[in-house]
Amino acid sequence: MPEEKGLGSKLLGLFVEVKDDGTPADGSEAVTRDDGEKSAAELVAELAGQSAPRKAAGPSAAAPTAAPAPKLNIPAPTGPVTPAQVDFDAVFKGAGMDTAELDRVRKAEELLKSLPESTPVDVKRQIVEASLKAFGFEISKIVGAAQNQLKALDTYVRVNEQQTAKAITDAQAKIAQLEDQVISLRADITKRTETLAGVGAAAEGRKTQVNQVLAFFHVAAAPAAKP
Repeated sequence: MPEEKGLGSKLLGLFVEVKDDGTPADGSEAVTRDDGEKSAAELVAELAGQSAPRKAAGPSAAAPTAAPAPKLNIPAPTGPVTPAQVDFDAVFKGAGMDTAELDRVRKAEELLKSLPESTPVDVKRQIVEASLKAFGFEISKIVGAAQNQLKALDTYVRVNEQQTAKAITDAQAKIAQLEDQVISLRADITKRTETLAGVGAAAEGRKTQVNQVLAFFHVAAAPAAKP
């Protein structure tokens, strides 16, 4: 006896004729039931069972459309980019989305992943729409929630871009300040070195004059002072 099919295969079997190997039969046409048997939507509802979530109290408010942000001067990465570990649920909730909105999109994703990749797109859409309705999800609310997620992601990236641009600007200003300090310190070193050389030259000239006095009185020249 063949193994029990997964949810995706079961759902696919309600809409198209499936071969033994799990692929749609030629044509992949939706099965029309005119014999009084349960419709595909009714069978999907049975598969859904008690999984239908409670309906949200009201429609979710769509996020306002933000004006295009100016392009920030951020250097391009110098190496391969590794996706960051981001808690997207926290990002979406921070943007004002509730758990019900997240569940709508998540359920649609789960259904899409459960269907065989060889399933035609039109058939997938028919299956997913009927299944989501059976689970108690309204397509319009799923679309709205998905659009809100895209807006939240764009806002999240834009905020990070602004923070990064500010940090870069502050760092560049600090670097410029430090470079000015380096130039000033190097100039100070040069000045002090030249001054020391001048002091040494002046001292040697004066010592020559003093030694001339000592030589006149037949006194040996004073030994050089130890550093």
